Formats: sequence, C-alpha cells, structure tokens
Amino acid sequence: MRQSFTFILFLTVIFIISSCSNSRDPQQIIDKSISFYQMDKLKNASLEFTFRDVKFKIMQNEGKFRYERNFSDSTGMVHDILDNQGFKRTLNGKELNLDAKDVSKYSQSLNAVVYFLYLPLKLNDASVIKKYIDEVKIKDKSYHKLEISFDQKEGGADHNDVYYYWFDVSDYSMDHFAYSAGGNRFREVIKTHNVGGVIFQDYINYQMPLNDSLTVISKYDSLFTAGKLRELSRIEFKDMRIQTLSK
Repeated sequence: MRQSFTFILFLTVIFIISSCSNSRDPQQIIDKSISFYQMDKLKNASLEFTFRDVKFKIMQNEGKFRYERNFSDSTGMVHDILDNQGFKRTLNGKELNLDAKDVSKYSQSLNAVVYFLYLPLKLNDASVIKKYIDEVKIKDKSYHKLEISFDQKEGGADHNDVYYYWFDVSDYSMDHFAYSAGGNRFREVIKTHNVGGVIFQDYINYQMPLNDSLTVISKYDSLFTAGKLRELSRIEFKDMRIQTLSK
C-alpha cells in the first residue's frame, strides 16, 4: 500500500514539473496561441480586406504566396504585387521601372501589413528565434512574456529587430506586443473579427511617453500599466473575407 502511494506521489510530482516546464516552453505557447486563433486555416487560403482605404488580397498556398494591394493617389490607380518572384508596381495598368530603394520600401510596407495581421502565425516562420522571459501582469492580468528575434541568415533586412509578445496564461490569446522598428510601439487589442473561423485583431498603437527615449520596449508593459504610453494610431481592418484554396 505504501509503495503504491509513493509511486502515485512520484507520478504527481513528475506531472507538476512537466506541466510547469511546458507552460514556459515558448514554442508550445505560440502553437497554443495559433490554435486559439485557428490560424492554421490561413496556410492554404486567400484573404481579402481593407485597411485605411487600401484594398488587400493575400494568398498563401503550399509555400507559394502572393500579396496584393490596390489604391488610388494623385498619379492614378496603383497595384502592388509581392510574391515568390519579387515585387512589382503598376500605375494605371502599366508596370513601373523601380530602383532597388523603392522596391525595398514598397515591398517592406506591404509585407508589414500582412505580417502583423497574420500574428501569431508568423511567429513560426523559419527565421524566428523564440525566448521565454517571464510570467508578468498587465493591469492585474497574467501573461507569458516572450522575446522574438530573427536568425541573420533567414531574417532578411530586418534580422536585427526584436519584438516582445504577451500571451494570456489562460487561453493563449496574444493581447499585446511591442517593437522598435520605425519607433518604439506597444499594441493593445481592442476588437476581434471571426472570419471563416479565424480570429483577427484590431489594435490601439501606442508610442513612447513624452520626454522618454530611454525606456526599452521590453519594459513597455510596465509603462502601459502605469498609463504613461500615448495613443498614436488605430489599426482597424474592414471587409474581411476568406476563401480556402485546394492543395
């Protein structure tokens, strides 16, 4: 009887240790978050949406991708395409001859919209390096705090960027993230969209406090909780539609 009790106690301890270890595994946290948002459905699908009066169409299928956006400006109708072959822009139906600087600028701005919309799915890209920081509180809610950096070989021009993500410890929703590309930013979820079973998010985009250029983004959760961050903009998506593609 005593041996049986000892064995059960041993298994219980092993289970507790294993559970604690798993809860701090950044890969498991990201996988559970992707499952929460049902974003695996985007791996072979097209998504259409409007963002700031610009129309986008995003396609991913068996390793192939095609990102498109359409908008009008003072020059006419602009159509951008970024795919596995590279980037091109047409103006009023005619392809433009762009220099390397413009190709980089336009392709990065298009890719950035897709990247942030497809979070947390993008956190499983081959270039991503995942690190567990700690369990923290933001406004009395508990979160797993992760640091995301990028492999120099796979990460491209932005391989030096570092991001921080906060995942709810209960359901693994990604309620906040912070980054420094283009200036220190911290985002807070304000609305979700369920589109074909996939959950997407709108955000308030915050910037650093006035007269504070020293606080690193890894500490922005504390600044947010203290109410010191300033609202910069709102990230809101409209007219979202998903179509599943055949493999």
